[in-house]
Amino acid sequence: MKNDFEEKMADIMIGEAVTALLDEDVAISWAVLTDRLRAAIEHETDEDRVRAGLRAIEEVRREMHIRAGEKTGFASADDLSSQKLH
Repeated sequence: MKNDFEEKMADIMIGEAVTALLDEDVAISWAVLTDRLRAAIEHETDEDRVRAGLRAIEEVRREMHIRAGEKTGFASADDLSSQKLH
């Protein structure tokens, strides 16, 4: 049950970060999204949101590697961080 809650909270945090970036008219990339998620948990006091934020960052990284692998077969860290999502 806890994993379901953390997964949903992670998805919410990703959505909040993406929405904020869109509202700010910032080009969304994997690096920008992970930076925004890190910033969101930096001063967070709610342990559930911190865990969910860390999970969200891990999900974004995992997806980043999957997508990069689909396009090139392999990718460097520089290639991954500069890929635009929006």
